[in-house]
Amino acid sequence: MTWLELWEFVEALPYDSMTRSALAGDRTRRRWTEAEYMQAHGLTLMQHMIQVMWAAHLEGKPPKVIPWSLPDLRSPEQVAKDEDRKQARRRRYFEATRPGAVMDPEYARRLAEAREEHLRLEALRLAALRPRAQSAEEPTTE
Repeated sequence: MTWLELWEFVEALPYDSMTRSALAGDRTRRRWTEAEYMQAHGLTLMQHMIQVMWAAHLEGKPPKVIPWSLPDLRSPEQVAKDEDRKQARRRRYFEATRPGAVMDPEYARRLAEAREEHLRLEALRLAALRPRAQSAEEPTTE
């Protein structure tokens, strides 16, 4: 058997197999099986159905539904790497926006473009709201 054939067999393993879990970085078998995912989604669906039925047939506001939380599928190494990236982005933003800071020109350009786009979209949103407000204030003469 060649390495390629072996790899095809490994890729064909079910999601909840130990080998597949280990390849994804799980050494402590903390991943859920497909059955557990189905049960969690079923519970969430039942909660939503109860909320709809409550609103349709009972008086009063239905209770707040908190969906069943699913496990984080990332490995601990991936979680640490993502957290480091997030901290680096925050550091870069705070360094670039503090008063008197010397910014990276490319980052400053992208930040300015994003701000201009935000202001343009906000102006469009406000312009779209003005005609509605004016038409609501004007009495109709019929």
